[in-house]
Amino acid sequence: MKSFLNISDLSKNDFYKILDYSDTLKSHLDDSLKNKNIGLIFEKNSTRTRLSFQVGINQLQGNFVDIRLEDLNLNRFESFEDTFEVMACYLDCLVIRTTDHKKLELAKKFFKKPIINALSDLSHPCQAISDIFTIKEYFGRLNDINIIWMGDINNVLISLIETLNFLENVKIDIFTDESIYANYKKTLNKFDKIKVHFQINDEILRSADCIMTDVYNSMNDKNDKEPLLKKFQVNKDIMSELPTNSVFMHCLPAKIDSEVTSDIIKGNQSIVMQQAKNRMVAQRGILKWLEI
Repeated sequence: MKSFLNISDLSKNDFYKILDYSDTLKSHLDDSLKNKNIGLIFEKNSTRTRLSFQVGINQLQGNFVDIRLEDLNLNRFESFEDTFEVMACYLDCLVIRTTDHKKLELAKKFFKKPIINALSDLSHPCQAISDIFTIKEYFGRLNDINIIWMGDINNVLISLIETLNFLENVKIDIFTDESIYANYKKTLNKFDKIKVHFQINDEILRSADCIMTDVYNSMNDKNDKEPLLKKFQVNKDIMSELPTNSVFMHCLPAKIDSEVTSDIIKGNQSIVMQQAKNRMVAQRGILKWLEI
């Protein structure tokens, strides 16, 4: 039984199968979810992830069921185990967005059918698949790509970094504050295709194919990190150092004039809407790969 909780859980073959399925289903939809019922549990707000799964499931002729945990007896006295075992009686798959990755692991233990991580505090694998698919679509390749990440170290970045295990000659330069890096040093030291910098380096900017960022304050953050990270804002001064054929990416939603300025996210080098559109493309590939 397959689930999709982290990029690191995949084999290289699985990773490329998901990308291939995404590509195939972009041009030719099938009925691979016919008569299948997919439960959607979102403990956090969502626009792209929720809608892309809802529409993607419909397009593959499946049915989605929105579930609010606060409406279930779990909110009264029923155990987590019984709740998810009962769900397995009715549903073929669960898509879960949660503030606590441990809930995904528990759900997997009791549901015993495919589960998709639609974002947790630790990772966002659906976003990583979509971003890599978008890079491949835009550049026509998945090798010899230099990515720059500006700002916070978060779940989106961790999942993106995990894709490097499957990619040839792709590297990520991370520009962040030293105090933030200190909290992730042990995790990041596992990867040899990344470098971390605490000051802007124009030489590295000039070699970039893609520059990415995300909001400075992520899920479960208790302190405002904007004062630490504002110097890594993606603005016209930063973009002017990049090659003219480089692109700007952001998983959205964006906080304008915080991590990015309006002229950049709406500019000619921005492909954020292509990213957003490909969320649905990627979700369909993940659902197909799961063989629900």
